[in-house]
Amino acid sequence: MQEQIERIHSDQADVLRDLRLRGLEEAPEAFGRRYADIAARSQDYWCQHVLHYANSEDSATFLLYRNGKPVGMTGAYLEGSRRDHAYICNMWVDPAFRRGGAGGRLVDTATRWLAEQGVERINAWVVETNNTAILFYETLGFVREPHKRLMPHNPDAEEILLVFDTALL
Repeated sequence: MQEQIERIHSDQADVLRDLRLRGLEEAPEAFGRRYADIAARSQDYWCQHVLHYANSEDSATFLLYRNGKPVGMTGAYLEGSRRDHAYICNMWVDPAFRRGGAGGRLVDTATRWLAEQGVERINAWVVETNNTAILFYETLGFVREPHKRLMPHNPDAEEILLVFDTALL
């Protein structure tokens, strides 16, 4: 099985929309957004979104392909212009392709890209009850911090903060 990870291209609005909706459908509690809200976004929104993530120096989306088919994604971004605060977000891999290390390679691609931007600390907010995701990040070297917050788009859920030090790369 051939695997490839690439930064999203500016003409892949439909690919990102499809992956995002598949992720929300499969794990709605993990992303804090409602499927209907994301599905209702215009084609122009997706085109602008992808154009930004394909070309920005402060944020990127990476896609995971298996045999040429997009099966996973993750986002990476810097908070404003701060080089000391960066995030991994919207991490999702199709369940049929999990448990083989592809998700780890996808996050590794994003963390290395952030490190190339001069980032020293990478954050990931994870829903407190998503033990599988917490363990996933911890096996990649992320460390649980004592910080919690209400999920921004779902105040009924709490998230915990996991942090990665890019010196480990």
